[in-house]
Amino acid sequence: MTVPLTLVATLLAKTGSEAELEQTLQDLQGLSRVEADCIQYDFHRDAEQARTFHMIEQWRDESALTAHEATSHFQAALPVIERTTEKFSVTKMYRVS
Repeated sequence: MTVPLTLVATLLAKTGSEAELEQTLQDLQGLSRVEADCIQYDFHRDAEQARTFHMIEQWRDESALTAHEATSHFQAALPVIERTTEKFSVTKMYRVS
C-alpha cells in the first residue's frame, strides 16, 4: 500500500516581490492540481506575516513529487520563486494516524 506524501512549503517573499510571487504560486497551484498524482495542493497567505506564503501539498508518493518537480510548469516557476523569495523551507511528512 502506498502512503501519500504531504509537503508544506513556506516562502517569505522579498519586500516588493509579494505580488509577483503570489501570482506565480497561484498559477502553479492551478496547473499542479490537475496532475494525475496530486491529491491536494492548497495555497495560503500567512494570517500574521503578509509576506509569508504556505503551500500545503499531498502527493500519491515520493515519486509523484519527483515527477511534479520535473514538469514544465514547475520548472518555469522555479526561477521566479528563487528570484522573489528571501527564505524558503520545505517539510515532508507521512501521516501516522
